[in-house]
Amino acid sequence: MRSMLKRWFPEVTAQWSSLSGYQRFERLVSLILTVAISGVVLVALYYLIGHVVQLLFVNTRDPFDYRVFQAVFDMILTVLIAMEFNNSIVRTMKHDGGFIQVEIVVLIAVMALVRKFMVMDLETIDPWKILALSAGVLSLGLCYWLVRQGNRRGPER
Repeated sequence: MRSMLKRWFPEVTAQWSSLSGYQRFERLVSLILTVAISGVVLVALYYLIGHVVQLLFVNTRDPFDYRVFQAVFDMILTVLIAMEFNNSIVRTMKHDGGFIQVEIVVLIAVMALVRKFMVMDLETIDPWKILALSAGVLSLGLCYWLVRQGNRRGPER
């Protein structure tokens, strides 16, 4: 079991003997989350490929119809967001910087809101919802900038 973990997930077993109990716990939780999110990515990728094949080869619908295009991009962006989320978890296992990387979480949130903008039907959406989503993107952009500036300065002494 341990050799399989070492081969498939070297991030988990690296420096295992020098880690504290809580750091070991974090790595195990990260491993479980990575496996779970990888499953979600694989299922989403399966559905994405199935929908694209169906739209291009089975249905007689125009693949360049904007609603079809939006649906495909929605699925693609969902897979990319899940992969970035999974990648951020794997990166935390490689470093000793703690479990939660705020900068990455904010970037994933920005990606999710941008995805929402790309797939919304502008003809039927309430303008207040667009305003609220815009405020969310601006707020997250400001939050990202502040976190990035703080990370560049390094820890306060």
